[in-house]
Amino acid sequence: MRNWLLPATILIYIIFLLFGLGSFPLIDWDENIYGAASKSMLETGEYFRIQVNGQGFSEKPPFYFWFANLFYKVLGLSEFSTRLPSVFSGILSFLILVQFGTFLHSKKFGYVWAFLYSSSLLPLVLSRTAYIDHLFNTFILVSVLSFYVYETKEKEDFRVRVAWILSAAFFGGIAVLTKGPLGLAIPFFIFGVNRLLDKNFKIRILDFILFGIVLISVLSFYYLTNFISYGNEFLVQFFDFQKKLLTKSLESHTGPWFYHFIVMFIGFFPWTVFLFPSVKNWRTFADPKIYRISRYFLVWFGIIMLIFSIVQTKLPHYSSSIYFPLSFFISYLILEKPETLRSNFFSFSFLGLGLVVGLIFLFLPLILDYSNSAIGTGKEQLPSFSIWDSVSGLILMIGILIGFVGLQIFKNGKEEGKDLFLVSTWISTLIFIGVLSFTITPKIISFLQDGNLRLYDKAEKSGNEIVYYKYLSFYPMFYREKKIHMIGSYKFKDEISLLDSKEKLSIICNRNSELELILMHPQRSFQEVSSENGIVLLDSSPK
Repeated sequence: MRNWLLPATILIYIIFLLFGLGSFPLIDWDENIYGAASKSMLETGEYFRIQVNGQGFSEKPPFYFWFANLFYKVLGLSEFSTRLPSVFSGILSFLILVQFGTFLHSKKFGYVWAFLYSSSLLPLVLSRTAYIDHLFNTFILVSVLSFYVYETKEKEDFRVRVAWILSAAFFGGIAVLTKGPLGLAIPFFIFGVNRLLDKNFKIRILDFILFGIVLISVLSFYYLTNFISYGNEFLVQFFDFQKKLLTKSLESHTGPWFYHFIVMFIGFFPWTVFLFPSVKNWRTFADPKIYRISRYFLVWFGIIMLIFSIVQTKLPHYSSSIYFPLSFFISYLILEKPETLRSNFFSFSFLGLGLVVGLIFLFLPLILDYSNSAIGTGKEQLPSFSIWDSVSGLILMIGILIGFVGLQIFKNGKEEGKDLFLVSTWISTLIFIGVLSFTITPKIISFLQDGNLRLYDKAEKSGNEIVYYKYLSFYPMFYREKKIHMIGSYKFKDEISLLDSKEKLSIICNRNSELELILMHPQRSFQEVSSENGIVLLDSSPK
């Protein structure tokens, strides 16, 4: 392939990642949590104590927030800057897959792997939002691949192999600083299981002493500094939160044990139809050329699905690192089993699934209008859609149709058809998500969240202390300045004593909590001021 192909491809990818990146508000909860934590660092200058709403925030380590602050310093505080760490991880992962795929197999394989991963629905969405997971997954990838290369070069000169074991330690440590212990546990577990399967129990002591030194140095930069400055509060609260995730369904984020298998089928769109032939052709991955790395990725997939099938709190992005293994296997299948692409069953399944999704977004305004009429909700309460809101669905359908044509050309023996299929699907998916960011997404997010901000603004104008009672939105914590007092939230210190004070309060709560407040606190009066989508603002004063 020509020298200009990689820079040209990366440029196209960057343009589409940035397209519409700052066109809609941060999304509750996660984007606004991480935005509020990053904003607090910028305003307080405390980079080793994470705070949200003026209280310590111990659920996540600080690397994402540090990274966001670098962009704040250059570009200012905004949604765009807050999401840029994820964009960076998208670009980095693309480059890694191209380069490592080339090293492992061929340039063609590297590009196919990068195309499939970067345009899979869930990784693509995560690479454009202020969720920590895409950055976290990318650092895990670098650590896993470093372990793999270390094994392939283990019998070579010390200086050659040690660079890779140090890379595994460094990026595993950075992954821990990004989201938590799984950042190192996943790469180390994969490495250990493969050594066990190979019955290779030989450990090069010096290599792993250096591994430990680098890892401890990386982790100590934050954890030791935090411990010396603030004590063990962060660690205690962090592991308490991890225990809750494992044993409880927090915020009603629940589902059956196979929840993440369902997510996998949706999150791998538009490549989902490849999952069935990949299972059928599983022996292809036993090819000696890729057997070892295939086993690495199979263990990766298995451990993630096992862990998050057990974890009681279910969220789609928890298992999002599996798309590295999935896209690897499918890419190899495309190159080594091209007859898969030539089958009518595959090509028409690809076309059918793509058109169904495209049609859903094409007719989404009509679907919402019909839903509105069916439930009897007034149209003034819903966002107003226009013909432009259907463009994303149309773009996706056109791309899928072009990809289908490419498959028909490939059936006739022309290799260019396969390239057309891959490139058109990749580009149309990127454009599809970008256009959604300008059209439907801002309206939906505004409808869901702006009511919270309007209630907050009315509460702030009253001059009273603002209280969230058994209700939580992080939206005002990024977009407004005044501290909110919390009652009945596991994420913050409970300030229930405020209800026994003589202060006037502005209380924001769910409507079903209004009667509870009246009955449980007869010493106070409660008067409804305003309501938005089932959330009410109450003025409260002592009787």
